Amino acid sequence: METGPECIPCLLRHTRDLARNNLPEPDREIFCEAVMDLLASFDRRNPPPLFAGEIYRVLERMGGVPDPYAEQKASSNRSALALVPRLEKVISSFSDPVEAAMRIAVAGNIVDFGVHDAPGCGLEETVERALRTPFAVDCTAELLPRLRGEGSVLYIGDNAGEIVLDRLFVQRISPARVIFAVRSAPIINDATLLDARQAGLIEVCEVVESGSPVSGTPLELCTEEFRELFFSCGTVISKGQGNFETLFGSGREVFHLLVAKCPVIAARTGAPLGSFIVLKEG
Repeated sequence: METGPECIPCLLRHTRDLARNNLPEPDREIFCEAVMDLLASFDRRNPPPLFAGEIYRVLERMGGVPDPYAEQKASSNRSALALVPRLEKVISSFSDPVEAAMRIAVAGNIVDFGVHDAPGCGLEETVERALRTPFAVDCTAELLPRLRGEGSVLYIGDNAGEIVLDRLFVQRISPARVIFAVRSAPIINDATLLDARQAGLIEVCEVVESGSPVSGTPLELCTEEFRELFFSCGTVISKGQGNFETLFGSGREVFHLLVAKCPVIAARTGAPLGSFIVLKEG
C-alpha cells in the first residue's frame, strides 16, 4: 500500500509528539527538520510504516531512545490483563465462543498510539460495541470454519495490550496449531517478544519474531524463516493497520482483522470510519 498525501500530516504529527516527549527543546527542531528531509526523498510507493521506521531511527540516533513507548506499552498490557477474567466469562456465555473471541480480538485493535484522531472510545466500550455490531466488511463465514479445522495458523500480531485479547482468541482456536508473530524491534506501541511475555502469550502458543523492525510486516524486511512460514501456513491472520498496509498484495490469501481507524484505511476497505473489519484478500 502506497503512502498517500493523506498519510503525511499523520506522520508529521507523530514526529512532533516524539520530539516533545523525548528530546530537549534545542534538539526538537533539528529532529523535525531531519525527518522532513527524509520525507522529501522517501519513495511514496512504499507503505507508511517504512517511513515511520525512518523516524524512529533518527530519534534513536539523536536521543538514544530505543523504545519511547515502553512504559505505555507495559501499562496497556496490564490494563488489558485486568479485563481478562470478565472477558473470559463473556466469551463462555456465547453460543459460538470462537466468534465471540474473534470479535473481542478485533476490538482490541483500537489500542494504537500511532494513529491520531482514531474514532471510538475506550477499550471496554469498543469491546461491547464489537460484540453487538455487524462487521462493515465481514468474511467471518470463510475464516471461522478454517479456525475450527486442523490446519496451521499464522497469527501476525499488532499492538501491546491488544495481544492480550489476541491471546483469548488463540486459546479458543487451538493453541497447538497457532504460531504468533511479533516485531523484532520496538516501534511505536507494536508488540515485541517482551510484550508477548507480559501478556502471557508465550505460555499459550509458539511465539516468533518476524524480523520486522517497523510498524508492520513488510516481507522484504522479514527473516527468511518468517517468509517461509508466511507462505506455508494454512491460514494467515493479519491484525491491524500496519500489517494491512504492508501485507496487502502479498500474493497469498490473508485474513485482515482490524478497526478502520483512519480515513485512508476506511476508503481502501470500503468501510466506515471506526467500523470493524474481517477482510479476506487473495
